[in-house]
Amino acid sequence: MSKFSMKEYGNTIYHDAQRYDDEHWWKTDDFPFWKKMLVEASGNKVLELAAGTGRLAIPLIRSSAEYTGIEISPEFVSHANDKLQMENGQGKIILGDIRSFDLSEKFDLIFIGFNSFLHLLTDKDASACLKCVIAHMHDKSRFIIDIFYPSPLFLYRPENMRFPTMEYRDSVTNEKTWVEETNDYDSETGINKIRWFYSTDKNKDIRTYDFTMRMYWPDTMNRLLIDAGLSIEHVWGTYRKTKYSENSNLQIYVSGV
Repeated sequence: MSKFSMKEYGNTIYHDAQRYDDEHWWKTDDFPFWKKMLVEASGNKVLELAAGTGRLAIPLIRSSAEYTGIEISPEFVSHANDKLQMENGQGKIILGDIRSFDLSEKFDLIFIGFNSFLHLLTDKDASACLKCVIAHMHDKSRFIIDIFYPSPLFLYRPENMRFPTMEYRDSVTNEKTWVEETNDYDSETGINKIRWFYSTDKNKDIRTYDFTMRMYWPDTMNRLLIDAGLSIEHVWGTYRKTKYSENSNLQIYVSGV
């Protein structure tokens, strides 16, 4: 595994794995989709890029996937592998950079779920990732990217105006926590800088985290995938595999080599 830089991923939003799990208790709507993609794959060898805390690893392993994940946050990797040990030690998540990895094996299904592709901030980053993906594909492999469509209503909001994002119960303090966000979008680079503000009934703004994502529009995604040498087989707009349209909330790209 090549050395990697943490500079784009150094913000503390990716360091507290338990808090991340607490925040995303609600995100289960993609489970049936990924299980179906496993069933439709040519085999059960699965590679997840930017695997996080193992949210998708566990349902896939329980569906008989031979699972490997790559994740750049050391805290997330440790936390995820602790959870995978409870699944009879099946599956593994490796510390690594999805822009530079070599596992010396091929996979039947490779994917990057739930907007994680958006942390590739430049064409160079995205192309490096796609090059690595292709090196791990055989002629029947499928590569899937799941990102949201960047709605202008989200990107062009009043400066410094806070918008409610989520609420969850902290598993350590048992306090109900609310998250608000502001964002600053640069249309020239496609970079969206987001700040999350955390509050409880007792304390407002108990913590503030920043993170950055690049907004990928359909024409850019098509260009990057095709230029990398991938063949786009489907573009879906929902987890029900309905065809992408300008009214879709998601962009789900299914590619082969």
